[in-house]
Amino acid sequence: MRKIAVFLVIGILFLFSSCAKEPIPAESLPTGIDPLNTSESSNYGQLSAIGKPLPEGTISRKRVNSPHTLGYDVYNGEPIEVSLEVLASETPTYTEGYMVFVEGIPVLSRIKVDGVMHEKEKYMHIVDHREETTTNVNLYFEPLGFQKKEIVEFYIAYIFTPSYILYEYYPLYGNTHKIMNAPSIPVKIERGSDSTTKKMALFPSRTYEIPNEIYKMYEHEDGTNYLDSDPIVELYDGSGNQIVQQMGANGYTDLKIKLYGANSTQYRLTLLIDQQPVLISGKDYLEVTLEKITTAEFDFTIDISELDRKSTIMAVAVPYGDTFQRYITHSVPVLLINLDKPQAEEDIVPPEYKYAE
Repeated sequence: MRKIAVFLVIGILFLFSSCAKEPIPAESLPTGIDPLNTSESSNYGQLSAIGKPLPEGTISRKRVNSPHTLGYDVYNGEPIEVSLEVLASETPTYTEGYMVFVEGIPVLSRIKVDGVMHEKEKYMHIVDHREETTTNVNLYFEPLGFQKKEIVEFYIAYIFTPSYILYEYYPLYGNTHKIMNAPSIPVKIERGSDSTTKKMALFPSRTYEIPNEIYKMYEHEDGTNYLDSDPIVELYDGSGNQIVQQMGANGYTDLKIKLYGANSTQYRLTLLIDQQPVLISGKDYLEVTLEKITTAEFDFTIDISELDRKSTIMAVAVPYGDTFQRYITHSVPVLLINLDKPQAEEDIVPPEYKYAE
């Protein structure tokens, strides 16, 4: 796991404010281009207000797979296999990240794509999809660290990712994108009696009662039921806008994560930089209890001294435990530009290039 320090100050958003940082020195900023319309804003020098607002868009993609099976699986020392069939439609090309979460914590897994096994274990696997083609994906992971007859739960997260970034300051998705969260159905795993694995656990052991139904439902006062509402997690810069681009200088950048909506649920919140979980106060996840119709807000100061010129940041929120909320959610990927690192020649925008309107 990449060793990047992430310092955290937590506040549940009832009345919450944070101290402003010193502005980025003007000499640290790129010259000759003004992609963020900074001439119209007096906040460009402040780290808390230099992100680019999320653009509107129309492109979407659909999925026609039902990952794994409802019910339960048994772990007897052999990796759990999850088979997916993904049909890409309406979008010429897109990439998608696949992650396995056990009890709300990301775990290493291997992937097989169209029959070809990738040997390296990763937290996130990136798969390219093309229009009107079906991709067969198999994920393999070991839910280690729980005891005989104990029950744990896993999810597969599907994370829409940018295929490439043509120029450093080009909006990450141009003006045509639509993020569609498509988490898997949660699946319970019971540890069998003949499991012999002695590997170190990747998540803490915990036990809870198996719910009578995979999908739990709330009940209205009139006795009718309704399914949970999905939570929303966003990365933003303090301006109130969700962003797709963020800058940092002098070895750090500031960022905010907002988790809101849904019902009363416990979450494990993971911050990913370049597809790898990073430490938050010494842990690879943050436990959050979100009460119904409330918002939790978190301020991060990220040490970017070891990062390259460009990195991708994303936040993933996973419910865990015996909870009514059943779905993973993730933020839009944010392009982080480290102004302390030199700009590559191929990243310089040609003078004649026109940005998406």
